[in-house]
Amino acid sequence: MTVLFLFALLVDVIEMKTVDLNVPEAVQKRSSVCYGSLGCFSTDPPFTGSVRPISVIPESPDTIQSRFLLYARESKTVAQSLDPRHPENVGTSWSRFKQRPTKFIVHGFLDNVNISPWMLEMKDELLTHGDYNVVIVDWSGGNLPPYDQASSNTRLVGAQIAAVINQLIKSTEVSASSFHIIGHSLGSHVAGYAGERVPGMGRITGLDPAGPYFENTDKSVRLDPSDAVFVDTIHTDANNLLQLGFGMKEAVGHSDFYPNLGHDQPGCTRDPIINIIESGLVQGMEEVAACNHLRSIKYFSESINSQCPFLGFPCDSEEDFENNACHSCTSAGCAAMGFNANQHIPPNGQQVKYYLTTADRAPFCRYHLDFTLKFSSGRGQEERGTVSVVVNGNKGSSGSIPLMGASDPVNFKPGYSYKFYVLVPSDVGSVQSVTFSWSHSSSLTDPLHWNILGLRHPTLYLDEIDVYQEEAGVDVHLCSGAKSVETDHSLTVATRC
Repeated sequence: MTVLFLFALLVDVIEMKTVDLNVPEAVQKRSSVCYGSLGCFSTDPPFTGSVRPISVIPESPDTIQSRFLLYARESKTVAQSLDPRHPENVGTSWSRFKQRPTKFIVHGFLDNVNISPWMLEMKDELLTHGDYNVVIVDWSGGNLPPYDQASSNTRLVGAQIAAVINQLIKSTEVSASSFHIIGHSLGSHVAGYAGERVPGMGRITGLDPAGPYFENTDKSVRLDPSDAVFVDTIHTDANNLLQLGFGMKEAVGHSDFYPNLGHDQPGCTRDPIINIIESGLVQGMEEVAACNHLRSIKYFSESINSQCPFLGFPCDSEEDFENNACHSCTSAGCAAMGFNANQHIPPNGQQVKYYLTTADRAPFCRYHLDFTLKFSSGRGQEERGTVSVVVNGNKGSSGSIPLMGASDPVNFKPGYSYKFYVLVPSDVGSVQSVTFSWSHSSSLTDPLHWNILGLRHPTLYLDEIDVYQEEAGVDVHLCSGAKSVETDHSLTVATRC
């Protein structure tokens, strides 16, 4: 996926937007084609409309030449290849296929299993995790520009996957619920087209589903919750295409995850030279051109074998999450983004959005700690400053953490409580103690906070520190009995209230 190809995508879609939408519908071109047992494909609405003014029929299976590559624990590095034009040959082509869960991995626009390593890396993570059939779907013969043709070809590739799955169900008596399709970008919609042809399809995971030509379309055109028993998505590049966003913002699953608000992922604005040095020329260039779009892949791959759950908080909008209105699991419950998302499926077919924050580089997952600081009402005066804590648990220490929201000085008043949300890179285990420290900051406009020539000794009187570990659901209350903490000093609190 080179910068040149990505530029071609942008030009493609911009040119599509210049089509005269005032042309009478009867004049716009319509066509259809039939490909044997795969069925017929038409460009009639809803496959032509305001968001896709140019619509073409899928190219033939002979043109696309898809390959399905089967891996398993007994053949981790050597694949058995299947030509999906002949699904009846599953039994002879895939002699290592067994009655165990099957994971399909489907790439998107411009991707190629021979160039991009992420599909093989994800395959390895899956086989480390469990005894699966892992099938990489290579449709690189049909995913090149122009984009309108590639987006149309997703319909045929989806039909091919469905034909193979249905043949497996028939010939090996595996259950439809044992199949899980993981698709990136256009591959997400390939998965959707496959799912609608397989009754009872177990799960589909959409990794930053492609936005151009799919956002705000009829559900039959794109991935949607009816395509599988459980559909989960990870949105990482939900900006407008003209802002170089290749993903979609629209919620299209039962569980839709929006890490870092679903766009502008941390670490994606690094120096291009650093990306190339760290990742090599091809991957480095991909990071430069499509870092946000590719980050969904990295989050999912990491989640497969990570002990950290990528906890997502139910939230209606990014504005609410930004305003700290959604930093709790509430009655709806939190969910794990990525591989373990199916451990918390919204009840009764509901669609729920989840928001979370990640680190700027691997490991991306972080643990959530909520801190409540309670200051004594009977001693001291209002003081201005910044606070840091160190959490000590039976699995280790967090190191010094500036409390979120306290990078700018805060006015701490006697008798008041203050809440902060922090992220830590590892699980500290059961909290044993918290070390509290603070640094006084003078206010130029309020004489109350002046400390001229260091003649005053600003002091806070701490009553209690409460720590809530979101992942564990454990609340720890530590009492210090209104002990004094002078500026630039620390206090370790270890007594449970």
